[in-house]
Amino acid sequence: MTRIAFCNKYYFLNGGTEKYLNDLMQYLPNLGHEVLPFSVNYAGSWPSRHQSFFLSPPAGPSQAHLRDIKLTPKNAIRFIDRSIYSVEARARLGRLLEAFGGVDIAYLLNIYNYMSPSIIHTFKSRNIPVVMQLGDYNLLCPSYSLLRDGRPCTLCVTGNYHHGLRYRCVKKNLAASLLRTTAMYIHKWLKIYDAVDGFVVPCRFMRDKLIEGGFPAKRIHLVPYPVEFPQTITGSNGKKDYMIYFGRISYEKGLDTLLKAYQKKDLPADLVLVGRSYDGEKERLMPMIKPDFVNRIRFAGFQTGKKLSRLIGEALFSVVPSRWYDNAPISIYESFGQATPVVAADIGGIPEQVVDQVNGRLFAPDDKDELAEALSWMLKDRKRLAGMGQKGRNYVTSELTIAKHSEQLLALFENLIFKKAKRQT
Repeated sequence: MTRIAFCNKYYFLNGGTEKYLNDLMQYLPNLGHEVLPFSVNYAGSWPSRHQSFFLSPPAGPSQAHLRDIKLTPKNAIRFIDRSIYSVEARARLGRLLEAFGGVDIAYLLNIYNYMSPSIIHTFKSRNIPVVMQLGDYNLLCPSYSLLRDGRPCTLCVTGNYHHGLRYRCVKKNLAASLLRTTAMYIHKWLKIYDAVDGFVVPCRFMRDKLIEGGFPAKRIHLVPYPVEFPQTITGSNGKKDYMIYFGRISYEKGLDTLLKAYQKKDLPADLVLVGRSYDGEKERLMPMIKPDFVNRIRFAGFQTGKKLSRLIGEALFSVVPSRWYDNAPISIYESFGQATPVVAADIGGIPEQVVDQVNGRLFAPDDKDELAEALSWMLKDRKRLAGMGQKGRNYVTSELTIAKHSEQLLALFENLIFKKAKRQT
């Protein structure tokens, strides 16, 4: 039996990271392992008997996202604390570990800005190995996305974070960019991430970027995301005449390129966009829809569960038009799980998922003409589409199960625990 601490700034379903967290915390106890959550105590958090040890939110309990936060002087100070080094986070985690009787290993997910990497030192002071799962480029880039002015950017990868301040890369805001770059330099000075025993990444592209940034290759472990797939395909009774995008409605996802490409041709399928809008992106996109396409392009809002599964399963194919170095979008694997092939930008870790003309099509990012041709090609042969979707499903059902993912993860944990014990003898 392994006792595992899970640390993530949200303990409710906010996105893919929290879905992954919840899946693991539900699955691992079935194998006899104990799990201990540590998070921020937001309104709507999943119930936990350890909730009294959670961190108080930097702002109010209902202000979980930047768009909802009312910045007061007190809140600003707490955000600085959580972004750089939080003594409160260390103290609360320490009390939780004492009450729980300690753990064998810590698994850290998204801890930035609302929790702080200071908790790494809390674990290390107790000689507990630490593993971090990296879902974005937080350790390399002030804006997390390796994206500047709509184009991929790697100026900060090797530690020259001042570029993030120079170009105001965080929300185009001077104060936010200053705080973020300052935090990164302090973390670098403290060598805080040198204390991490292992980094889990979902694709080779992210591994290579970390190595470029000076992280030791031997501490980086490729463990692809697991994907939940239905035993029977939702759309098996018949696909419907639409293609789908599902995920964040945000600039880096390249939806403006998709809208332009879709409207270049009279395609025999509608376009459905599913997801929550961030930073006013939906409002920016709406004027791009031409009058002739108003009834053919539909924003379906944020969806989850069976309704989302049905939308994915009944789509002819999904589209992932990212313009950033998307590491390994779970949406691609979720599409494959529903036997829905994928048209995607050839960038970041995406070409490790989509094999051109096998389980989908690739196109050059931000190239609306190439994307338009790919959409047209996909729709020319419905039988070919079905075959591509089945190839995708065969892959995820054999290689990306929660059981296989957990086996790889636990093997890493056990190896690090063994190494710790060996050092102590």
